[in-house]
Amino acid sequence: MNAATFVRSWPSVSAWGAGLIIAALGAGAIVHADSGVAASGLGIGMVVLGLASLAWGAAALSTGRLVVPRATLAGALVALVATAALMFVAPAHTSIIGVAAASVLLVVVGATVAVHLRRRRRAGSPERTAQPISVVGLLVAAAVIAVLVTPALGATQDAVLLRDDGTVPVVTHDGH
Repeated sequence: MNAATFVRSWPSVSAWGAGLIIAALGAGAIVHADSGVAASGLGIGMVVLGLASLAWGAAALSTGRLVVPRATLAGALVALVATAALMFVAPAHTSIIGVAAASVLLVVVGATVAVHLRRRRRAGSPERTAQPISVVGLLVAAAVIAVLVTPALGATQDAVLLRDDGTVPVVTHDGH
């Protein structure tokens, strides 16, 4: 196993992580009681981008190659801009941890696709065959993504539930 085989699955798993966070940020912008038209519209777009990121990750992993690379690069850039815009539209209820984690994962996807496009342009012919991936590389990528995404999703939920007094409601199961 070489390094390329080891890290080949990382862009698709990074897209899954980014997609989950972007969809959560978008859903939070939609359902929050104080959401205006701009936040709701941005939220709907982010949910769509998040779902598209999840689908792209599945397609890239199942085919063994980076599918629709130009559209992927554009989508990663649009998602970065939308995520940053949400910080300005609804700063009190947008998790900076979620935004930072999604941005890091989107940069991984975008940089990988940009390098792929550049190499393909230099070679002059598109890559048509599936490339091998490493199961160990996939497991390492999944573990890294879980470490980044899980706290980001929790912080996103807390940011959406944040009250005006700065507290987050706590659910108890003791009946009180």
